[in-house]
Amino acid sequence: MGEKGFLIAVFICGSLLLVLVPTGAFTWGTATHAYFAKELGQGKLDSQEIYGATAPDLFNLKFDSPYYDYIVDQTHRHETSLKTKAGKMGLDTFAFGFVSHNDRWGADYTAHRRGRTTREGYVITKSSGLAPKLKSPLQDILENAGVPSASFFAGLIAPELAHPLIEAAVDLLIKRNEDPSIGLDLFHSAQDRPASVPDLLVSAYAKGLARHQKLSYDEASQIIKEAEAEFQQMMIFYGEILSQEESEAIQDLADQGATLIEGYIQSATGKEFDVPSDVLIDFLHLAIQEVEGDYGQEIASTLAYLKHRASISGYLHHILKTY
Repeated sequence: MGEKGFLIAVFICGSLLLVLVPTGAFTWGTATHAYFAKELGQGKLDSQEIYGATAPDLFNLKFDSPYYDYIVDQTHRHETSLKTKAGKMGLDTFAFGFVSHNDRWGADYTAHRRGRTTREGYVITKSSGLAPKLKSPLQDILENAGVPSASFFAGLIAPELAHPLIEAAVDLLIKRNEDPSIGLDLFHSAQDRPASVPDLLVSAYAKGLARHQKLSYDEASQIIKEAEAEFQQMMIFYGEILSQEESEAIQDLADQGATLIEGYIQSATGKEFDVPSDVLIDFLHLAIQEVEGDYGQEIASTLAYLKHRASISGYLHHILKTY
């Protein structure tokens, strides 16, 4: 395969990671993180633990940013600074959710590194099971679009696409079975997030970003504030979608995803092609089938694991004392 063909493959693979993202928008597994935070708060906190639990992902979709690796690592693995500063700003409940998300021992750890019911992370394990089921229909899409070496490209795309599909499927099932109000809760938490949240994120991460990337403090602050403002709107939009009946939510996701795939294929190949939204509906249903038999056990086990973490139980006790 020549250099041009390789670049097309990379472009399509990277782009198709966004098929479930309306207008290139929200992150994956958002409702799952919101559900964990809501349950960990035991109904004793305000709703900001929900938005806080989603906020570590505020930079996750900025793949082409030179700051991507640094900021994503900081928000997922270095939450202590934010937690310390939050108490001085009256944002402990936001920070409580933020802490629950982390990739070192929090909810992301069980999803991506070591599940409670799987040897690897639960999402990683389920993505591996889903990917082979996506390859053939993806190959058909690419062949119909006139993409050369369609089988090779489909083999590259399927594992990457499987990951967000699995996370979206768990979100939908949590809405269906565990917490029908999670979409509305996510919507209101994002919509009503305190105006001081961007300042907290800047206080926690701007100085390090400026030093690491050789930026001024003001430049680093602006990067973080702009990312959070965009992310807030993503969460509002996703909450609206998830507030609908499941069939309507899936249809909205599929319609948006089909339009995105069409644009990406045309950009990569110069060929126009209609991707039926039914294809993406089928993909989501395959993902739901992949997880619906055991996701509930993983969610319950992860929740029990998080509740027993001293960093969670002790922090909750501290917050309740200050209320």
